[in-house]
Amino acid sequence: MVRLEHSSLILLMAFLLCSTQLPAQQFGRAVAIDGDQVLILKTGTGRGPAAVYVYSAGKNGWAVTAHLGAEVTGASGHGLSPSVWADGGRAFVGSGDPREAIYALSYRRDTDGLWIPQARVAPGATPVNTGAQEPMDLPGLMRILRPPQRILAADGDLLIVATIRQDAGKVEALRFVEQSGSWVVESELVPESGDTGDGFGSAVAVADGRVFVGAPRHEDGVVYVFSSGDDGWGEQARIDGEKLGDMRRFGSALAFDGGVLYVGAPGTGSDVGQVVIVRRSAGGKWEETRRVVASGGERSDRFGTAVAWGGSLLWIGAPGVAESAGRVYSFGWTTDGELVARDVLPPTNTGPDARLGSSLAASPGLVVAGAPAANGGVGQAVVYSMDSDREWTAAVVEPAGALSTIENGEVQCVEGKAAGFSCSQVDLLSFLTIDALGGEVGERVSDLWGWTDPETGREYALVGRTAGLVIVDITNPATPILMGIVSANPSGARDIKVYADHAFFTGDGAQDHGLVVFDLTRLRDVTDTPATFDPDARYDGIQSAHNLAIDTESGFAFAVGASGGGETCGGGLHMIDIRSPKEPLFAGCYTDTEGLIWAGRTHDTQCVVYHGPDSDYTGRQLCFASNETALRIVDVTDKQNPVPISTASYPSQAYIHQGWLTEDQRFFYLDDELDELVGGTDRTRTLVWDLTDLDDPTYGGELLGSDGATDHNLYIKGNRMYQANYQAGLRVIDISDPTEPFEIGHFDTTPYGANPPGFSGAWTAFPFFESGTVIVSSMNEGLFILRPERPLVP
Repeated sequence: MVRLEHSSLILLMAFLLCSTQLPAQQFGRAVAIDGDQVLILKTGTGRGPAAVYVYSAGKNGWAVTAHLGAEVTGASGHGLSPSVWADGGRAFVGSGDPREAIYALSYRRDTDGLWIPQARVAPGATPVNTGAQEPMDLPGLMRILRPPQRILAADGDLLIVATIRQDAGKVEALRFVEQSGSWVVESELVPESGDTGDGFGSAVAVADGRVFVGAPRHEDGVVYVFSSGDDGWGEQARIDGEKLGDMRRFGSALAFDGGVLYVGAPGTGSDVGQVVIVRRSAGGKWEETRRVVASGGERSDRFGTAVAWGGSLLWIGAPGVAESAGRVYSFGWTTDGELVARDVLPPTNTGPDARLGSSLAASPGLVVAGAPAANGGVGQAVVYSMDSDREWTAAVVEPAGALSTIENGEVQCVEGKAAGFSCSQVDLLSFLTIDALGGEVGERVSDLWGWTDPETGREYALVGRTAGLVIVDITNPATPILMGIVSANPSGARDIKVYADHAFFTGDGAQDHGLVVFDLTRLRDVTDTPATFDPDARYDGIQSAHNLAIDTESGFAFAVGASGGGETCGGGLHMIDIRSPKEPLFAGCYTDTEGLIWAGRTHDTQCVVYHGPDSDYTGRQLCFASNETALRIVDVTDKQNPVPISTASYPSQAYIHQGWLTEDQRFFYLDDELDELVGGTDRTRTLVWDLTDLDDPTYGGELLGSDGATDHNLYIKGNRMYQANYQAGLRVIDISDPTEPFEIGHFDTTPYGANPPGFSGAWTAFPFFESGTVIVSSMNEGLFILRPERPLVP
């Protein structure tokens, strides 16, 4: 088993297992201007596709007129690199392709202002795309989930592509070949020292036949100057930040105009940020001429994170100003050759922690600044334009608008739509946004479960929110009531189950969270809502855990994917006796040999007292464990001596994530969280296992979805399977013939366009209410309360 260093494992967990808030969107991470249009990059899926959003000014303000790159990311599921370049009717968008077959996408703007795709910029004449699946080991996963970043700059038919990896950077000069309409690598730009680490390529600029490349993490920072000669491209000069003195991260941002190079040196958090102005002397040496520091600047302001030259003004971003709200400064040259502060841009309502000024682009009378951390990482951008009175006005733009709560009566699915959501045979009873669930900016929801009060018959949704467990009375599903929250350590991935009228929930990446217990019968006495509830008990035998299963027949809970402290059982089955719900007791461990994140790690499991067709195991307690690299069936009747029974795997396997038994316990339906993303299948794939003989599970076929969305969690009630398929939302599947399942309804919880692979959207669908109500949690949207129109067939 290949091991990665601890930091890489944590990063992998964050992306793959959703254990922390996903930085998936970051609208405004990079910006550009072409004439009268503003281009704003959104690196990932969520509230719209990963794409460059093109804005044009109209009577009602700035409006989106195109999405560049969406035609690729909507199919592949991969995001975009944090770079966009535009000028003179041309644009380049950095590719997020982890296989490095495509560096960038190029576009040209026609006479009507429309952007036309031109070519995929590849390291060879033709992009290599074999469709082969990446190797399923940790390095392979890291290549997929953390692809190299690409930074772009262009001039004429010359395109500079910097590829930033964890270990080193690579900067290449590509030329456009007019005859074939393709880009070919002309040369790789390598410093004379051969050192391409320390962020080499983090910033690039090209002008006047020279290429400037920043390496801001090389000591205090370096900017390399390359030029092309008879022998090809070579290093012409090296501008060393350490020799200039008193700065950090020199070379983080670059802008060039009129023979003047502007270099951002934003510091490391303990240093005052600066912008250094460098000119080439008559002798050909690049020398500092002056520095720019913000008046009253503080060490954490990050002044110089972004720089741009537009018209006669130098624009500088300082995303750390005012507790990271961010600010944009401008400076201009006087007739005496001094650089002084000029225009003060109007205030904006991007809010705290927005990091305005993380990216910048400028032209005469038009400036755009990115605030990629606004709205909890969704991101915003501010477009500043100069009016006829030479006054600046500010307009805040963002991706698809936030959704609104719907709780004034059910909305039927008519002609494929319900309140703007795509649907078929599923009605919308109500919808509560994260804000309506009491969430603060940056919070999200993850798993959910349900409870029906056996005395009152009232139905409740139990929703995992970042700050704790939210409880919603959905007895009247069209008018839900927020009862309150059981607070807990923050977590972006909770798992919830119910036993004996008690809710049990975990938190992943949540330090000493433990297994939290809440007596749901306390809800009968609540009169003042929403309330904040204290838990009734907390089991501290574990700290953080990714998932939780409960066998309600036996009264045992199984925490899996435990980490951070306590008895983790190697990430396997941590067994807990909960027959006295407020007094949980440790019962035993099972650590497997399977696993991908590490050997022995179980991602999810279903544990039952077995009553299926294999009489050899009748009455035994069995766990059907999704162990990342295999489905493992384990006999845990004796908690001190668990016994593995069998193992199952399948072709094009990527990451065995979760599954559920049919009610007769003969079939097991399994989802794979990565096969769509890594090329194992081009459509959502659900696998069927025939467990007639538990010692020899038989592959029983598969269900292919209508798009490439990643499948997450599935549950089965009667002859229906209910899947939460991230970007595709709820999918209702008829399994009357278990080996020939087919879709009979759906409700897309992310109404933003295509449904690519990726980790954003519907997390869990809970179908077990007797009323027929189905509840769905959608990570960045909230709680959907739905009703499939086709009733369960007994």
